Amino acid sequence: MASRDSLRRRLILGAGAWVLLALGVGGGVLGHAFADSAEQAFHRRLDTHLRTLLAVVDLAEGGTVTVGRPAGEPRFEQPYSGWYWQVSDGAALQMRSRSLWDAALTIAPDSQPGAVQTRGEDGPRGQKLEVLERDLVLGDNGRRLHVAVAADRAEVEEEIRRFRLLLALSLGGLGLGLLVAVAVQVGYGLKPLGRLEAELGQLTRGGTRLGGGYPREIAPLVAAMNRVLDHDENLIRHARNHLGNLAHALKTPLAVLRAECGTLPGVAPQIERVTRLIDLHLARAGSEASSARGMGRQTALAPLLADLAGAMRKVHADRRLEIAIQCPPDALFAAEADDLAEMVGNLMDNACKWAKTRVRVCAGPGSVRVEDDGPGLSPEQAEAAARRGIRLDESVPGSGLGLAIVADLATLSGLALDFGRSEWGGLAVHLSDTSTAG
Repeated sequence: MASRDSLRRRLILGAGAWVLLALGVGGGVLGHAFADSAEQAFHRRLDTHLRTLLAVVDLAEGGTVTVGRPAGEPRFEQPYSGWYWQVSDGAALQMRSRSLWDAALTIAPDSQPGAVQTRGEDGPRGQKLEVLERDLVLGDNGRRLHVAVAADRAEVEEEIRRFRLLLALSLGGLGLGLLVAVAVQVGYGLKPLGRLEAELGQLTRGGTRLGGGYPREIAPLVAAMNRVLDHDENLIRHARNHLGNLAHALKTPLAVLRAECGTLPGVAPQIERVTRLIDLHLARAGSEASSARGMGRQTALAPLLADLAGAMRKVHADRRLEIAIQCPPDALFAAEADDLAEMVGNLMDNACKWAKTRVRVCAGPGSVRVEDDGPGLSPEQAEAAARRGIRLDESVPGSGLGLAIVADLATLSGLALDFGRSEWGGLAVHLSDTSTAG
């Protein structure tokens, strides 16, 4: 099963992609700009040394080449330092820097006087050299000299590498910080949706409407949902009223039929069967409406059970039953009060009909257990009583609809209904809210 998409994930990934793209492009531009600047500075430095060397090269008497003073770079005096210069006449070496020691640069072929040329060459110790060279014409006879200055490229390449490393670390840290900021910003921006989710969940645990104070982008949605809740509640209220009217309209003609035709052979059982079916289906229709309307309502258990116990003591006064209620005063049950009274009332009434001497109701948050000391039900009998409006024993008065109505209401309200044995051997019925169980 594919995992659900996440709005938070999409926002973070989208913003993160743009951040990484921007930082990558920016880092590339900065790295290229610095490398170009470093290369230009390197060439300008070489060009400065070449011009300085050209200014001090001269011809002495007898045609000897001389250099009037050092070329201005201390490394020209250090052997194999990577910075070199030399002067040749195109065929033979005339002078060279101390750093060349006993080595020499390649003598380039003749070139146009005044034209500066750039080329690469391997140095005495395998260095990658950048060579700037130029021809110089001296003396009355127009003697041509070839002047070259070379430097190791490792220095500028190391400088570029260090800068790129520093740039990558800096932009990486900046990118990480921006991604964290994006995640925090997205979380803060989506916080109202989390609150909306909590309030929607609260509708099934006691809430009736969504609250206010939402950002203007979400406020219209909240208002629309509240209008839908109000509209549904009005429709369900009208449906319940119509169901009540229908019940009264059907019961009166049935009472007349029972009075007029009840003595005819075979008619009375059929009228009784029709009455049971009408009561069952009206109860089911009413449970559907009330369960939808009561979604999210919570009912205090203690006063409800106390009222039901009082009613059962009056209805079954001739039985002299002991009816015990065990319930914390602050216990709540997530159900409509009328529906819960209908379910627990039917369970208690059923327990009182079958009990020998006592009935006990044990309740807690989201849980009601009704038990008696009667004969109890087998699993097959419990299933039949819950699924059909039939009577398992005609010796006990009733319509046989009690457990069926309880089962319907429990199903529509999202509650669990379990049958078992009480500690006295009778029937124990446990009604619980599945959303709070466990």
